[in-house]
Amino acid sequence: MELKVNKEPVRSGERICSSTQEQSVELDYVLPDYYPEIFRIIRCSAEPEITAVAVNGSRVTYELTVRLRVIYCSEENGSPEAVEQKLVYSRTVDTDRMAENPRVYVNAVTDHVNCRAVNRRRIDVRGAITVNICVIGVTETEIVSEAFGSNIQLRKKSCTCPARIITSQKRVTVSDDLTVSETAPPVGNILRTSAELISSDKKMIAGKAAAKGELRISAVYTSPGSDSEAPVTTMQFSLPFSQLVELEGLDDDYECMINTSVISCELRPASEGDGNSRQLECEVLLLIDCLAVKMAAYEIACDEYSTSHASSHTTVPVRIESSPVPIDSSISVKGICENKDSPLSEIYAAWCNVSGVKIAAAENGLTASGKAVLTVMGQAENGDFVICETDIPVEETLPAPISKITSAAEIKAALSVTSCSYTITSDNTAEVRAEIAVRGYFTDFTEIEAITDITVDETSPREQKEDYALRLYFAESGEELWDIAKRYGASMLRIIEENELDGDALSEAKMLLIPA
Repeated sequence: MELKVNKEPVRSGERICSSTQEQSVELDYVLPDYYPEIFRIIRCSAEPEITAVAVNGSRVTYELTVRLRVIYCSEENGSPEAVEQKLVYSRTVDTDRMAENPRVYVNAVTDHVNCRAVNRRRIDVRGAITVNICVIGVTETEIVSEAFGSNIQLRKKSCTCPARIITSQKRVTVSDDLTVSETAPPVGNILRTSAELISSDKKMIAGKAAAKGELRISAVYTSPGSDSEAPVTTMQFSLPFSQLVELEGLDDDYECMINTSVISCELRPASEGDGNSRQLECEVLLLIDCLAVKMAAYEIACDEYSTSHASSHTTVPVRIESSPVPIDSSISVKGICENKDSPLSEIYAAWCNVSGVKIAAAENGLTASGKAVLTVMGQAENGDFVICETDIPVEETLPAPISKITSAAEIKAALSVTSCSYTITSDNTAEVRAEIAVRGYFTDFTEIEAITDITVDETSPREQKEDYALRLYFAESGEELWDIAKRYGASMLRIIEENELDGDALSEAKMLLIPA
């Protein structure tokens, strides 16, 4: 009987690009006339944001926006001033190959930033940003699932892997007008803004994914005039969001993961004509990353032989992707911020930055490693406006969502500070505590050597001995019946029936009857 082979595609996500690019940051800035002269620079920060990503064939183009903010004090006024500039860069990276509907992840981290006053009205800023690019594409491999004829025997492995993968990434802007409370002073100069994701949820609606949640918007600002009773004020606002993401072909058979992260937050005072503002125009840029997977059971041929003729086959390693597993965990950090020059008399605000923390797979689950930066803003007893910060190393094992995770797992997680508090512990120090939510998902991979083609040589029959119907074989404990059957060119099913066995391996040593 002629050999007939059935094949089917196995789909899997595969990393086709993982690269790093460096971007230098340089700015020679002259203060506008309406700003007071520089007496003392307090702090310079660079906040990188990936504001756009596009894929064209095997090229990925991204837009990097770096928000530079310099906080300083003038000689005649101890109240802090802040100047901000945006620098925009467009960069391109070539991937190893093209991919259909790829998932592209680009994130940027500040390596360092330095600032000096060239004179009382001119600032020179130098720094560097590291950009990490990861591209994951869906690959298909045609593998043998069944074979008939030529007395062929197949060894198959049962597995569950994606039958279809739908991905979508959407950058959306959430905007609103925020009103400062009547008990708070009006807004003059904004020193710091941030948006943190404090809750998130998802819902499937008629083939679309709905991402919704709540953002906490924080603003630290100064009031107009130098005689204000509250020179620095901290305000927080709650901003809900709800966005629909189109996922073509999505139905109830899919497992859907939605990972929402904050890219940037911008607050602008809305002038009321008298220089005092109680309205803030808020714009938050979010990245909504959607992954929908429909899983199916597959039978993958991984070995073969013919009981009547010589045969051969070719194999390729196939990555079997697991169903996505959600991550919902948290990290606690604490540290001491110290002002060495003078005791702290008042603290205006405290915050935590976690852009340097990475989530990775380990033998016992997930690990968080990197650093968090804790910062306090306040006033010293000598009247100076001060900002103190400390780097806290993060090395923490997160609870494992499943019993075992391999090092090949792809992890996509967003970190968001859900709370930050402080306590003045001594004259010069404050202890800062922060809770960091870790939300996202991961997919794991196993590798199988799968048969892609089988050849039976009809001109090379197996040697047959006609003088026996059964052969005796003493098998050791743990031997695989497939290996025994292949060695003697016998049917494994007939060996099982002849010896009334249960299972594919022997639990103890015993004599076997091998049918001819």
